[in-house]
Amino acid sequence: MNAREMIDGYEAPIHQGLWQRIQMLGAPRLWSAIWLVLNAYAALMLLTTVSAWWALLPVILWPLGQGALVLLTLWDVQFDDVLLASPKYKSFYEAG
Repeated sequence: MNAREMIDGYEAPIHQGLWQRIQMLGAPRLWSAIWLVLNAYAALMLLTTVSAWWALLPVILWPLGQGALVLLTLWDVQFDDVLLASPKYKSFYEAG
């Protein structure tokens, strides 16, 4: 039997999504998708209401925001969980 051959019902591959954070372009998938959609919506709104030159503003801002998300992810993979949990528990841990 080959060393890589798996026995049915005994061994199964462990998918990376179970132990690693799923990312899109280096940042958490949800935040990357939200940032992309917001910028695309802003670009389309500016394109239809003001002018094509103003529609370039979200196109320029998108890589900056995505870069910030990537840097936050490199700093702490679970940065969004920490930011969401910190206001909820702040008063609990204050002295007094």
